[in-house]
Amino acid sequence: MRTPTFPSALVIFLTLTGCEAATDTKGCTEIGCVNGFTVDFQTGTWPAGTYVVYAVTQTTTSTCTVKLPFASIDPGTVCTGDKFQLGTSGSALPAAQHSLVGVSFFDTPAEVTLTVKRDATQLATQKFTPAYKTSTPNGAGCEPTCTQANATLKW
Repeated sequence: MRTPTFPSALVIFLTLTGCEAATDTKGCTEIGCVNGFTVDFQTGTWPAGTYVVYAVTQTTTSTCTVKLPFASIDPGTVCTGDKFQLGTSGSALPAAQHSLVGVSFFDTPAEVTLTVKRDATQLATQKFTPAYKTSTPNGAGCEPTCTQANATLKW
């Protein structure tokens, strides 16, 4: 009985391609990410009224004002400052489904105090000290590298 053997050309081909794959440069995908701090709002209901969200960091004080229910598809949010944004949801839905979802900071503040008011009545206030994590969504050694943290404000 004869033992099957591989032709030497095939062995050389497998050896060469195996070596090439081992020394090939890594492939990086092109997933993006943004530095920042995000705070989600968690509450049961969003009664009608004028909401003001105050954000105080070590360097800035910003506010966002919006009226619920929204008057149109554009919620009409008015914010001061350029490092802070108020997230809204449901503007194309019935008024009972309009809500504020949270805030996003486009930088990485060391401390943030958030206060939410409706018609001048304070609903919630909380001080946050974000625990930032660095990530590389396209893999180790691939750009971009982002620094992010998340938290929740409940009332």
